[in-house]
Amino acid sequence: MAVETELKLRIAPEQLARLKRHPLLKKYQVTSPATRRLHNIYYDTPKLELHKSAMALRLRRAGRQWLQTLKGGGSVKAGMHQRNEWEIPVSRAALDFSLLENAGPQAAEWGEHLPPSLRKKLQPVFITDFSRTSRMLDWQGAQIELSMDHGEVRTEQRSTAICELELELKSGEPVRLFELAEALLEIVPFELETVSKAE
Repeated sequence: MAVETELKLRIAPEQLARLKRHPLLKKYQVTSPATRRLHNIYYDTPKLELHKSAMALRLRRAGRQWLQTLKGGGSVKAGMHQRNEWEIPVSRAALDFSLLENAGPQAAEWGEHLPPSLRKKLQPVFITDFSRTSRMLDWQGAQIELSMDHGEVRTEQRSTAICELELELKSGEPVRLFELAEALLEIVPFELETVSKAE
């Protein structure tokens, strides 16, 4: 299990484009920006049992690889999201729980949060489809991945736009996320996003 610590920031598309070109990012980046398309299928039961227990289950296609991810627990404080994350690669766009048999301690964690009785009721609920441009920054001794996401979340009946920044702490102190956000706020306006894409 990994613990994800990040700030999510809602931003207007024109401000996102402006930020992409700003010299501050180039000054602190330790990797060049890389863009990829992320296609995610989120699952839940007809009664939204995962959502009600603050969990999310998704299949993500990144390039040719599919990842099955369960997220949940944790907290959101002052816009900083901390959640547990369990992830296993799968061979295709279908949930596969058979791989958990060889997953050691992770299998017990999946079983605790997603028991077999619940797995039988899972069905696709919605899709997120977006472009993500990411780069690693060295900010005051912290390694922070800055991602710019632009796309949509959709069901069969509706869709809504996604346009956000994610600042994910890879190493260092969490306060560095807020310091970087303050520096970015001097360049472009944005708002703290207190909900995940799934929510």
